[in-house]
Amino acid sequence: MADMVELKGRVVMRKFAEGSKSEHDAVFLETDGNSYHLRRLGGNPFDDPTLKAMVGKTISARGLLNDELFIAHEINEG
Repeated sequence: MADMVELKGRVVMRKFAEGSKSEHDAVFLETDGNSYHLRRLGGNPFDDPTLKAMVGKTISARGLLNDELFIAHEINEG
């Protein structure tokens, strides 16, 4: 079950599922001590140009958190 939360952190790009057939570059949100695979609600899960443009930036986002996956409904820079 996913919970609606608000997170703040830095957007980074790194390998997801490294060493498997599913390995690909993915966008992550790094918060204090945690890292979450970041997706936008309605965005392409494998290639989201909007999220890629945020790499290196600090954001605050509100969305659904399920284990290590964060699906953002709303994203604000800063």
